Amino acid sequence: MTPLKKIYVILLILIHCLCVKAQESSSVKNDRLQAISLQHDNDFLLGIDRYYTAGSFIAYSTQLTDDFIFKRTPDSPLQLDLTLGQDTYTPRELFETDFNRLERPYAGYLFLNGGVSKGSLDQLFRIDAEIGLAGSQSLAGEFQIAYHTFIREFIPSWSGEIGNSVHINGYGTYVKDFVIPNSNLFKNFALQSTAALGTRRIFARQEALLYIGKRDAVVYSSAFNRLGNTEEFYGFAGIGVEYVLLNALIQGHPWGDNSPFTLPIVNTIASAKFGMVYRGSRNSYKAVLHLRTKETSREGESKFFALSYTRIF
Repeated sequence: MTPLKKIYVILLILIHCLCVKAQESSSVKNDRLQAISLQHDNDFLLGIDRYYTAGSFIAYSTQLTDDFIFKRTPDSPLQLDLTLGQDTYTPRELFETDFNRLERPYAGYLFLNGGVSKGSLDQLFRIDAEIGLAGSQSLAGEFQIAYHTFIREFIPSWSGEIGNSVHINGYGTYVKDFVIPNSNLFKNFALQSTAALGTRRIFARQEALLYIGKRDAVVYSSAFNRLGNTEEFYGFAGIGVEYVLLNALIQGHPWGDNSPFTLPIVNTIASAKFGMVYRGSRNSYKAVLHLRTKETSREGESKFFALSYTRIF
């Protein structure tokens, strides 16, 4: 068995073990909500193909009935989320092989993320751990080349791709939500703080989000990827600022890297997002437009749509 196949087998075993742990966390299956989610990010709806150009994700979420990292209470239930995803990054110049003309390196990233969150009416605490594969072993380049070959348009060179490496990362998130009194239009305002530490990313991010429409309390709201079975129908807008110390898909692995081409990063990144969400008793649909300022001094603004569907059971 090749080293790459061994890594994929390990990832599959981890997914299986985590799912078994999630199943064992409840003695009565019907006492908790569970969900399967599918999400695809892409910039094709905007008529472009560059920078963060695609992402595909499948996730499993379940409510926990035992303490795990956090202490569970009746008013503050715990939730486990497992996500398997693949990210694809390309420069604007899809046919260029001269690295001096590229705005960023080609990069692919395949990862497994496990997150545990504790919610209340107006607060959320979340911790994530992630293991991932960067480079050609992520298969992102093969998928993109196969797709563009199929449609017979703009087949990228994938010249100068970030080298193969293994990454481990941790994330911490805190949300504080505020109900806006005496307002018939805007219902909630939230502040969300996120920090990341590891070999894939190191950053600190602060976001402010404004919600309009029918949205549940934090503990059960899809706005914060929490499980619930009450109907929600809302729009939202958010702005954020991020200070980045490491982005290994641009700079290479911090502990030694064999990438043929890397670039320095831009440390301060601004972002905005605008979205709509509908959640019924069993099905949830979300569409979000994301905008981000440049991540290297050579590139421009990044923008893409994220479309997701969740089935609750």
